[in-house]
Amino acid sequence: MELKTQVKALNYTKKLLMGETHSILSWQAYPQKPIFRQTSHNPVPLMQAAPEQEGVSSSYLQGFLQSLLDIPTAKVHCCVVVRNRKQILAADFFPYTTQMWHISHSLCKTIVGMAIGMLCDSGQLSTATPLSEIFPEYFNLFTSRRTRSLTVWHLLTMSSGINFREMGAVLEKDWLRSYFEADVVFEPSTRFDYNSMNTYVLGRIVQRIAHTSLTEFLKERLFEPLGFGAYEWETCPMGHEKGGWGLYLMPQDMAKLGVLLLEGGIWKKPDGTETRILSQEWVKQMTTTQMQGQQGSYGLQIWTLSNGDFAMNGMYGQYVYCVPKNNLVAVVCSGANNIFAESKVLNLLSETFSEPDFSEALPPSPEEFSALTEVSASLRFGVGFQPPSKPIAEPWYKIWLQKIPLFAPTAVPQEPSANEKMAEFLKGKHFAAPKNNVGMLPLFVQCMQGNYTKGVSEISFETGENGFLMVWQEGADRLEILMNFGEYTPFEFIVGNERWKAAVLPQAKANEDDVPVLKVTVCFLEHSAVRQIKIFFYPESIVLRMEETPSIGESLMQMRGNPQADLVIELFKDAGYAKYRFDRFCSPELILTETNG
Repeated sequence: MELKTQVKALNYTKKLLMGETHSILSWQAYPQKPIFRQTSHNPVPLMQAAPEQEGVSSSYLQGFLQSLLDIPTAKVHCCVVVRNRKQILAADFFPYTTQMWHISHSLCKTIVGMAIGMLCDSGQLSTATPLSEIFPEYFNLFTSRRTRSLTVWHLLTMSSGINFREMGAVLEKDWLRSYFEADVVFEPSTRFDYNSMNTYVLGRIVQRIAHTSLTEFLKERLFEPLGFGAYEWETCPMGHEKGGWGLYLMPQDMAKLGVLLLEGGIWKKPDGTETRILSQEWVKQMTTTQMQGQQGSYGLQIWTLSNGDFAMNGMYGQYVYCVPKNNLVAVVCSGANNIFAESKVLNLLSETFSEPDFSEALPPSPEEFSALTEVSASLRFGVGFQPPSKPIAEPWYKIWLQKIPLFAPTAVPQEPSANEKMAEFLKGKHFAAPKNNVGMLPLFVQCMQGNYTKGVSEISFETGENGFLMVWQEGADRLEILMNFGEYTPFEFIVGNERWKAAVLPQAKANEDDVPVLKVTVCFLEHSAVRQIKIFFYPESIVLRMEETPSIGESLMQMRGNPQADLVIELFKDAGYAKYRFDRFCSPELILTETNG
């Protein structure tokens, strides 16, 4: 890794750990997250069918949902299954819903690969085109031979060898210049080295050749023909789409992308008309293994599997899993901890949808379909499989006896529940926090968005117009969170000029020493992130502890082999105080002081 980047990375890490985020970037940060709106486009929903019509039994899909819930690390938000271009399952793990867009993370790399394919299909570009022909202003007499040899193909196959990576994108403002100024650490095409900045440059190639933004290019050629709903791409500090990540999509539209690839680049509308989006040759090239690496097999901006399947994948469990032999697409959006495609969920998708041979149609099964519908409606995020229980009918004689005054049941005073006791205890309380860098947004979201916290200053509990509130004061942002104990409640908040949709679950708990704990789970409904707030009410102190999933620490460990991740890991490996600061950074604790408000 270049000395300049190494120094910047160390300086960034130091400031992050010490809470000096006001000066962490050399340029002014800006709001990156787009706002979810009911789209002004005309979304065209997928055709729907009962599973049996498409050769899959409802009980089989119910078993799949149960298996997803049986994987504690999966943390599934929603899933969609499509066979023969028809949606046979859409399951929401409450409070998440398929009616909300979801961050795609690296899953959108495949879309950029499609955009490059469109340019190649039209003759405007070739995979053999040198980057020096597309961006001549970044090449000069001092440009290395390896950099001069780079072509579009090297970017598509993740074999460029360029050492400007994802962490570099956090540190630099001009990503394209930094990319071409970086070292090329191996001969291009000789190794697979997954690097999101390759996809960013592919997006800039589309922009340069098409003379329009990546989003506008795809709007006319992909998003509108496929009838997409809401979508929007985050941009880099220079205002260009991030390309390799940062795209929000509706889960059903993710499924459409898989259908398009399975159909060889042709999109078939519900009315039977067909539109050629990509050439069959490009789709075949995309979905055929081109490079082999430690993380798996890779085509052109898409992962390939030994059984002939292929998968669009984004970190933390975003999948569009495609099964050619069964003409089936399965979409899963999650908040898991895995960075790369390989996971228990990927194995489950393969076992469930690739191993069997589905028939063309099965006899209708209203009872099984009704059971699947009931189970789908009862799914809850982070809760193991609990089949709906049917109410037990009272015997006729008990109902008859209860009508006689002598035998009528008498009301027994109910002891207040733990949740009710906690709500009563908290009413009117105010807690002040010492100076800190603890925020509502999870840490990895802060780093990815450049939206660094000013630190929570006060937490109070009060009754508002809509009910009992937790008021979270973070810098100039006041977050009013409705506290319905024991159930998820949706709310919106603005922090750092970014608007987020979330759902909160407050619960009264106790730790192993019977210390009362207020546990507040905040699910970011558009994202893979979950924030947990815990307040421990010890006899002598009140402690606030913040946790998050996915974990930034676990993510770093999975990225071993990435020079910039290795630098951070090595920094905290043995140094006692540095490791302590990192642990506290990942799971911070604050001592709160009760005040009079």
